[in-house]
Amino acid sequence: MMSETQTQLKSEIKRWQQKLFRHSIRRKTKLNRIQTLLGNTAQLNCLEISAGDGIISQSIRQHGGSWSTLAINEQAADSLQQQLHITIPAFDGTKLLFPDGHFDLLIIVDSLKNVADDYAFIQECHRIINTTGWVLVSERRRSSASFVTLIQHLCNVAPDNLGCARNGYTRDQIYRILKDGFDVPETIFYSNALLETFAAFNDAIQRSILKAPVWLTPKESDQEMLYHYRRLSNLARFSYPLLWIASLINIFPKHEMLLRSHRRKWRPRRQPKLIDGRSIADATINTRIGSAAPF
Repeated sequence: MMSETQTQLKSEIKRWQQKLFRHSIRRKTKLNRIQTLLGNTAQLNCLEISAGDGIISQSIRQHGGSWSTLAINEQAADSLQQQLHITIPAFDGTKLLFPDGHFDLLIIVDSLKNVADDYAFIQECHRIINTTGWVLVSERRRSSASFVTLIQHLCNVAPDNLGCARNGYTRDQIYRILKDGFDVPETIFYSNALLETFAAFNDAIQRSILKAPVWLTPKESDQEMLYHYRRLSNLARFSYPLLWIASLINIFPKHEMLLRSHRRKWRPRRQPKLIDGRSIADATINTRIGSAAPF
């Protein structure tokens, strides 16, 4: 049983987490985009799969309905339990421990890039959603040649620097793992490259103060932790105007994406092949345009 001092410390940590969220352009924008697509969930049975941002988890639950939460790993589970005050299971890397067709809605928040076998994971997600269900996927948009990704790696704050299996997804990659069981009628791209570049330097400073990502609520807390949070809050207040201005400039490529997808029958879509066994792409590469003769 926690002492009164520990209870007060945890309450203070939650208060500082709220402050940090209010001064985070990217987290507030992410929540706003999710809520825009989420709509009214009052009559729905919903599952959130989360990377540990308890403020976002708490906020989407206010839309109503019945909610379950699954953490993508143990660190995320610890963070969510501090914020939501309920037991949060962690994904074991293989199966989702829910019955077939159990949920009307599934939200995957920044979690897919943590999963080694993402295709098998999506297949499991398909299994636990009912036939009229749908999915929201919030993920990082990756580019093969990106100045932002370079800066993030130099600052050691890219997702794969933080233990993720990959540094996000290109549009084609995310569609490829969804296409066998989901239609994707709506995709939103946001968070421009200038904002993400400034944020990378900001994240690097934050990581020098607090070793874990700032949106993870620590399982254990002490007075030194509160001191770190005060420093983080001062940094967030100082950097907020610059990040806000950067967020308004929409001529640069976007680095976050949100997909809304509807469940359909699982049917692997295989790439068509020619009689000789070659794919159409291979035949196109080895054939001069306008000629049927391969070179």
